[in-house]
Amino acid sequence: MQLRLIKPAELEQAALLAHSIFRQVGDTSMKELFPLIFSPGYTHSYAAVAEDGNIAAFMGLVPSTICTGEALLNVFSIGAVCTDPAYRGQGLAGQLLQLCQTHAANAGASLIFVSGDRSLYTRAGCVPFGGTQFAELNASSAHALAAAAGEEWTLRPMQPGDFFAVNRLLNEREAGQVYSPGELALLLGAEAYAGVLGLSQRTLVAVRNGSIEGFAAMAVPAADVPAPSPATAVEWAGQPQAVAALLAKAALCSGVGTLQVPVPWQERSLLALLRDAGASLSAGANSGTVCIADREALLRQTEVCRKRSLDLSSVDDKELISLLFDPASPLRTSDSLGESEAIPLPYMSGLHFI
Repeated sequence: MQLRLIKPAELEQAALLAHSIFRQVGDTSMKELFPLIFSPGYTHSYAAVAEDGNIAAFMGLVPSTICTGEALLNVFSIGAVCTDPAYRGQGLAGQLLQLCQTHAANAGASLIFVSGDRSLYTRAGCVPFGGTQFAELNASSAHALAAAAGEEWTLRPMQPGDFFAVNRLLNEREAGQVYSPGELALLLGAEAYAGVLGLSQRTLVAVRNGSIEGFAAMAVPAADVPAPSPATAVEWAGQPQAVAALLAKAALCSGVGTLQVPVPWQERSLLALLRDAGASLSAGANSGTVCIADREALLRQTEVCRKRSLDLSSVDDKELISLLFDPASPLRTSDSLGESEAIPLPYMSGLHFI
């Protein structure tokens, strides 16, 4: 058994293995849902390859950059983790995870985000992180939100000519994945998170005076098909009132029922609009878990965000993640870091879901 970087020619087999584990007959393939993992190119993913050349286990590893305030975080995301049933019980996934962690550290990454929270990851140091308010819009609160947002915008489906404007809005957020227009087009077309939920993706823009001022991608039920999951806002950007108008429109579409909106803690203006409209809110962590790839890289990449010079040598990795990214961290006190110095992160189950 070889445990190593997967070769581009082996990605097709890895995608088929992942599809057999995670998808049902008739579902969109894993290769189509996750092009950043399974498309040929310079791969970062790892596999356990049996003597006969078959992929026994696979772990997708994808690099990206998160912009948060003035900082750029170089990170990796792990997903599509699977083991052929014939090879389970041999600890292959744990060994692949160790290889991925070493790979990320050697590449200069600060963090590794994982879409799961099972013991495979928590044993390796992955912990919940950040803060999110989970809003739910029903018909009543959606009508109130639409009224509060006003009628200044024309709301319409996103078109190919909108990509530069939408990409600009996404890259202007306080915290978000850094997209190129080409990558944005790829991820919008893949509809990864909507596909995982068993829903269809709908993308809308809010236009005023010929300018796109809001964007939202929503995972919603397909027409005349029973929905396996609640409708969910996947990603958005732009002026809070414009985004609110788009969310309200999506929530009021026929067949949607309610719309789940996971709002990162730093988006206070949007949260205030949702709260005032009567949307139900519940607090929780970000999506998935995270571990530190390289502690020095993390401290270096977040230095511009930290307002004070702190001695963090006695803080372990779990405490450091809490101190840096959780505004409600029990380790935070008014006379030390303070809530305003928490570093915002995007909600990780968005267009870049891995």
